[in-house]
Amino acid sequence: MKTEKKIAALNYTKLRKNKEPTNKWGKHLDDYKNYVKEYIKHFNKAEKGNNASLAIYPYMRIRWEALNNRLISASKKNLLTEKQIKKVNKIQSKTDNSNPL
Repeated sequence: MKTEKKIAALNYTKLRKNKEPTNKWGKHLDDYKNYVKEYIKHFNKAEKGNNASLAIYPYMRIRWEALNNRLISASKKNLLTEKQIKKVNKIQSKTDNSNPL
């Protein structure tokens, strides 16, 4: 009986460990998507001369680069699923299209 409980606990732990990275990266992707939206919004406002956005934009750019590098690194290490990689590419294409760099 105790052995069955240990096996069940080990199986549950393995399942949990396998699902957590996907959920973790899924949350990072959602955060990245929202951040890119804000980043593009402030970039456009900064181009028009909005003083608040001009002040915030450099900090947002540094943070965007860090998030982008983290996701690229995760992709290279095969930590992301195919669906997540496609989502990263789609988000990155938004920054390319609006040309905020």
